[in-house]
Amino acid sequence: MQRIRKAKMSDARVIHSLIDYYAKKREMLPRPLQEIYEYLRDFWVYEADGKVVGVCALHFAWENLAEIRSLAVDPDYRQKRIGSDLAKKCIEEAKEFEIEKIFALTYHSDFFIKLGFTQVDKKELPHKVWGDCLKCPLFPDCNEEAVMLKFRREL
Repeated sequence: MQRIRKAKMSDARVIHSLIDYYAKKREMLPRPLQEIYEYLRDFWVYEADGKVVGVCALHFAWENLAEIRSLAVDPDYRQKRIGSDLAKKCIEEAKEFEIEKIFALTYHSDFFIKLGFTQVDKKELPHKVWGDCLKCPLFPDCNEEAVMLKFRREL
């Protein structure tokens, strides 16, 4: 059985482990376990046969802006559309909250472009840069690219 659900406390260490796997390969920024617990409500998990094999978070950055972050899939489950399904779940959630724009900072911009995102200059994300990026050990020499998905407002 496969399903996407909101993360539970019991998922925090698995979420941390998946993120840490890619962080050690320098494909993702690390997240301390304490931060996983602090932002656990942001996370969605993909469960396959009772095992968490993918994670993704939707983090609200500002009144009309959210970020998809910490998207990680167990290497044994890659190429099964799990990452796409998790990202789409975050997009659906953003729409439910009437968010106007979603962004991601990524080393894999092609993945997000296939989901309808476009590349943008990081200068369009001042709240992110001055909030989280200043704390990052890679700042200001970060190679991540910024991508954004904008929703049209209904008139």
